[in-house]
This record gives sequence, structure tokens and C-alpha cells, in this order.
Amino acid sequence: MLGHIVKRGMAHLQGVSPEYMAKLQADAELYDNAGPEMEVNPSESLPVLITGIIVFLILVSIRYTLGDVVASLAMIESPSTTAIVEKKEPAYADEELLIPAEMGTDIEITFINHKPITASLRSTMAHLRRVGGCLSRWRGACVSILYHVLHTAFVLVLGGNPLVSLLASILLSPVHMLWTHSMILPPSTARLKPFKQCIAPLVLPTVVVALAQQATFLLPVFVGYLLLDLPNLPDHALSAAQRDDPLALALLALRILAVPASAALLAFFVLLPASATLTRIEASLLPADVHPIVPFDSSFAFSISEPELRLSRRALFVAAWRSFDRSARLRVLKVYAKMVFVQTTVAFLGVAVMAAEIYVIGGERLAIFYTSTRAQLELMALERNGGL
Repeated sequence: MLGHIVKRGMAHLQGVSPEYMAKLQADAELYDNAGPEMEVNPSESLPVLITGIIVFLILVSIRYTLGDVVASLAMIESPSTTAIVEKKEPAYADEELLIPAEMGTDIEITFINHKPITASLRSTMAHLRRVGGCLSRWRGACVSILYHVLHTAFVLVLGGNPLVSLLASILLSPVHMLWTHSMILPPSTARLKPFKQCIAPLVLPTVVVALAQQATFLLPVFVGYLLLDLPNLPDHALSAAQRDDPLALALLALRILAVPASAALLAFFVLLPASATLTRIEASLLPADVHPIVPFDSSFAFSISEPELRLSRRALFVAAWRSFDRSARLRVLKVYAKMVFVQTTVAFLGVAVMAAEIYVIGGERLAIFYTSTRAQLELMALERNGGL
């Protein structure tokens, strides 16, 4: 299906109309014919470039801090309760004399349910600073870079198809577990475990997460191809008569909404619990004397070192999946929602600042320069692909 879409796109590029080619030629020569007063000095666009880089780094930082570190902590955090045991004082002065000594002393137990640390971004960030200082919000970033570089290199070397990506995820699962441990443990506590020791319990959750990630991307494409005829959508979405029909417009809107809706449903019901299950299993493989920086209940896990339990990987996966309850799922969703909101705000402010800089520098000159450059690049692409 994807190959068909790519072929249709290449056919469109190679079969461009003469009118479109004339427009590209005119746009490509627009900057050269604009005159010296429209010339753009490359150093003039330096402030815009620096602002764009800063905004990009901030967005990446927000994505990692909230989407990886805080989300991982929210996935494993369990509700915590404190029990306060107090001696119950007798109501009357002579009441203690009436109670036989062998019955012991009356005590009163009070249970206090604590609010999860990850329920609030402010409390989570304050907790991270207490644990590891100001740089704690980027904990595990080096391991994350290592994992993604190795995964990308593995996929590029061996072909780049989904099966190769799945195999790379399985082989690099110990590195992924090290990344998770680096995010949820106190500083300098995470250690890379031997491959044979941790690969068995990680294969099933890693495969499920990898398949869910690919399905989250491929299912919307399939839905769009099925309902919208994506290769021909710009020309054949609606006929001239249907464009005046409210019912036809409503049906088109529903078909368009079906594409992101399918991705959202699959991400909520499959990808999110699968990712949380993998994270919780990785956290359950910690030694008994090592504890995460948030309360974590690993009672769902089995002792994987016992020979009789080596065939219980599916039971471990199911138990971890079920332990990710509704409250934890909502808490993780709130983290992702806050991440999107913060990223959108930063991106909006960054675009506003860049627009102001472009206006000060000379928006019309930069617009002509951008249009001409884009047309030249498109002409080069068409020439390389045999379209000219």
C-alpha cells in the first residue's frame, strides 16, 4: 500500500503540467530578477536561525522531560499509604485497672493516603530536583541517545523494513531497560544487565510495543487510503455537485476525522498500556535492594530466576498489563496532555518572535528569497528524478 502511494507521488512529480513547470521556472528566477534592493545578506537571517534552534531545543527538552522521564515515573508509581500507630489512652482514670495485663494495651491505627507525586508537574519537578539536582529532568538522556543511535544504525544497515525494526528492538531491549532504570532510579544506580539474564522477560512486551507503534502509524494510513483515496484526494474528494451538498460535506468531514480518531484510539487502548507494561516489567527486574525514586509496587512480578517459572512470561506480561489501572492511565494521559500544551505554547511564542524578527529584517525580501530557493530545489529534484 505504501509502495503504491509512493509510486503515485513520483508519477505526479514526473508528470507535471507545462503551466506548473513555467511557474517553477518563474519562481526560481524571482530572486535574481528582484534587483539589488531585494538582496538578502545571509547574516541578516542569523537571528531567525538562532531563535529557531533555541525553540527547537526547548521543544526537544520538554518532549524528553515530560514525555519520557515524567511519563515513565507516572507509569510505575503506585499509591502509597502511611500507617500511624498510636497508643490509645484510657477514657477514665481507673479504666486501665479494669483491663487485664495479658490483654495488652489498646492501640489506634490511622492510615493516610498520599497523593501521587506525578499527579502534579510542580511536585514532580520539585521531587526530581531533590533527588538529582537541576539536571535531573534530563536523567537518562545519554542512554536514550545511545539507544536510538544503535537502533537507527541497526535498521539502516539491515534494510529498514518493519521486521528489522522489530528485531532491533528485541536485541537492544537490555539497553532500553538501562534507559528506563536511568530515568526511575537515583543517580548513578542503573547498571546494564547481561543479555541472557533480562532478554526472556522483555521479549513479549518489547514485541507488543514495537507492533503497537507500527500499527499506530500504519492503521491511519490504511483508513485514509480506504476512506479518502489518499493519492487522489486533492482532485477527487468531492465532485462539483457534491460541494454544495451539506450531507456530502458532513460525510467527508467524518471520513477525514476517522484518520486521526483511529490513531488516537489505538494509542490509548493499545500503545499506552503496552508502553506502561514494558516500563513496569523493566522496573520489576530491579534488585531487591534497589528502589525507584517514586513508590512502586512490584508484587505483580514473578521470580524469574526460578526454573519452574521460566515459562510464565505471558503471565508476567498479563499481570503487569492489569496492574496499570485506570487512575494510573489517566495520570499518564494528563502528563502527555500537559506536554502538548506546553510545547504548543512554546512553539506559538517562538513563531511570534521569529515573525517579528523577519518583519524587522525585511519580510518581503526573505519571502522572495524563500520562494526562489524552494522552486530551485524542486526543479533540481524533478531533474534528478527524470521529470525534465
